[in-house]
Amino acid sequence: MEKVIFEILSKGIIISTNSSKFHKEATFLLDDDNFNSLNSTLNKIGLYLVGEYGYFYLSKDLKSDEEEKYFNSYKHVILAIAQLKKVFVHLDRGHKIKKSEFIKRFENKKDEKIIKALFNTDDLIEITDKLFNLLERNYVLEAKGKDEYLVLNSINYYLDIVNAISEVEDE
Repeated sequence: MEKVIFEILSKGIIISTNSSKFHKEATFLLDDDNFNSLNSTLNKIGLYLVGEYGYFYLSKDLKSDEEEKYFNSYKHVILAIAQLKKVFVHLDRGHKIKKSEFIKRFENKKDEKIIKALFNTDDLIEITDKLFNLLERNYVLEAKGKDEYLVLNSINYYLDIVNAISEVEDE
């Protein structure tokens, strides 16, 4: 199981305990002995297993140029979550959200800069589909039906980044 988990985490995937796709892996990591054993193995190659708020991810000490590269590789996810948070103000892990509700609220809550950076269209349906698909591919949302999505615990990882950026912009 450790090998499987390492393969998942090494792709930059965050394993959420409320994800049906990674239920076995999350259950394995929730056991302290399993978590500590894997973390000890990872420490030998300069990696750290982090488990917090119902999700797990790999970390390592980054140099400044690596930090920028990391941020740029996840920029689209961070921007998509920032837009989702503008539409669903009380967005939190475990919530169920609907595309149809996003569409209803979007016009009053859209951020033109984010939409321009993420999407090359003004078509609301296309924007909605692309945003939800992006967040589903990055294991932030999990489809529960045609219109309904579960917000995975990993959202908190990205919301921390969004909130930190907002605080810097406010200064």
